[in-house]
Amino acid sequence: MFLLPCDCSAEIEVVTGQAGGVVGCAACGRQVAVPKLRDFSALREKSNAGGPAVAGRWGVAHAVALAASAVALLAWGTAAVVGALPKSAFSPDVIRSDVSAMDDLMLYNSLDDLAKAGVARKPFREEYELQRKTWFAVGMSRVLKTMAGLAAVVAVGAVVTMLAAPKPS
Repeated sequence: MFLLPCDCSAEIEVVTGQAGGVVGCAACGRQVAVPKLRDFSALREKSNAGGPAVAGRWGVAHAVALAASAVALLAWGTAAVVGALPKSAFSPDVIRSDVSAMDDLMLYNSLDDLAKAGVARKPFREEYELQRKTWFAVGMSRVLKTMAGLAAVVAVGAVVTMLAAPKPS
């Protein structure tokens, strides 16, 4: 903020964005030409003492904090969606209806075959697909959570850097 003197001895507040233009004096109503940007050094700078503090400029630390925060939030949100367990490969209702449709002898033979097969059976195609999707989802969720944690650490570091930086006077 600079002070532009008027012929009536009042001072008009101007900024560099008004360079080369015309402003009106609040005291006398005259139109006063604002000097070009190269001539602003001849104007007196307005003192900020007692007035509101001028906000600091946007810096690299601000950009890093914003970008890292956005990455962290996006990664955590995506991890929550990806990490949700996929639907079951089998519906309990379908299994119940199939069992109730069998006669007693078919049910006994099926259970007997299952008991003789043991636990070393190969998974069905649907079970294998469910396992594969679950492993992928869990792995991606871990990667995204790690990425989000690192981004959060970077964001906190950028904020600490901003807070520790000397304030312009």
